[in-house]
Amino acid sequence: MRNPYQSQAGDQTCYSNNGEFMPIAEVSFSIPDELTKEIQSPSDYAYRSFVLGLYLDEEISFGKAAKLLGMTYDEFLDFLGQKKIPYFRDTPEEINDALKKLSRV
Repeated sequence: MRNPYQSQAGDQTCYSNNGEFMPIAEVSFSIPDELTKEIQSPSDYAYRSFVLGLYLDEEISFGKAAKLLGMTYDEFLDFLGQKKIPYFRDTPEEINDALKKLSRV
């Protein structure tokens, strides 16, 4: 899976996979060479991990994460499933509280 945001050379802007014009920021970091041999595309892996981290930290929505990764909602849901990340992140206590509130209605 390629990063759907392709920057223009020497410019701090990009176009998304649906043609929207968006500003970008360049981020770089170093990793041990041995890791790059085990990962097919380190930059794509880093980008997916970054977006997934933002989603898990509730910095971006499900829809925004899917869009940033160039996925449909169904594809992103499958992606979460492959990573064993539940779509619903409520704790059992939160679910029980919600059920109690519903039973009072």
